[in-house]
Amino acid sequence: MDDNTLEVTLLGTGSPIFVPGRYSISTLIRAGDDYLLFDCGRGASIRLHETGLHPGHINKLFLTHLHSDHVVGIPDFYISGWFTTYGRRQGPLRVWGPEGSTAMMSYLDSAFEFDEGVRAAEMQIHHNANETHDIESGVIFEEDGIRVTAFYVDHRPIVPALGFKVEFAGRSVVLSGDTRPTESVIKHGAGADVLIHEVICGDKDNAPEPEQYERIIAHHTTPQQAGDIFAKAQPRLAVYSHIVMLAGADSGMLDRQTRETYAGPLLIGEDLTRITIGDEITAERLTPSN
Repeated sequence: MDDNTLEVTLLGTGSPIFVPGRYSISTLIRAGDDYLLFDCGRGASIRLHETGLHPGHINKLFLTHLHSDHVVGIPDFYISGWFTTYGRRQGPLRVWGPEGSTAMMSYLDSAFEFDEGVRAAEMQIHHNANETHDIESGVIFEEDGIRVTAFYVDHRPIVPALGFKVEFAGRSVVLSGDTRPTESVIKHGAGADVLIHEVICGDKDNAPEPEQYERIIAHHTTPQQAGDIFAKAQPRLAVYSHIVMLAGADSGMLDRQTRETYAGPLLIGEDLTRITIGDEITAERLTPSN
């Protein structure tokens, strides 16, 4: 890869809902020789393997918030990247996330204390470890020409919840995290090369429990609202991930509702979609590696 090319792989594009072909949210960004993983939902390590990578190849993890569908893949990613022979992670896993992240990773160490102790002794390797930072808004990572900025979004009652902006070689990717429509996404996403936004799409009239439908949708962003955000931010490419389909919704409905407020370039993400950002932005669906 060209050293000045920024690359995004949508590992998981789904939600807590079980949907064939969609694991829950996880996004891999490659900048030069560095890999950064954003959220680690169900199946993240499997998807990494399908790209030809191994969890041990990645030692930087950024968390938008601590909802289970964003962190449930961490034990597999953390442990398998440590003890397996192929591609074993060198040094600690570095983690940045909202308040509570340090405690969560500490509890994870406690939960797998037996397994970790047995494997370290049997394989004669260092003990597994993490360096976790509870972060606030602002620049939270700056190394090797890569800058990561965290910003607050509105996913109440989940507080705090974060979005991220990644900048490298004059290019930028913005991830909304889970959020209602919020000005911070527009601010940080303005003119970005790629703006990745969550979305929830459905038909309330077909919902079996309309009140529950309203409660869920109130914490997220509808296609029309996301379209308005894209129209204001004007990224080179707008992308949907963390896609929640309710009450009979499908990709066609999602596209139609977005087009009510946005006419620009749009990609409805699928698992294993790779986006390469250069003078042109290209997207391809990867064929899983064996």
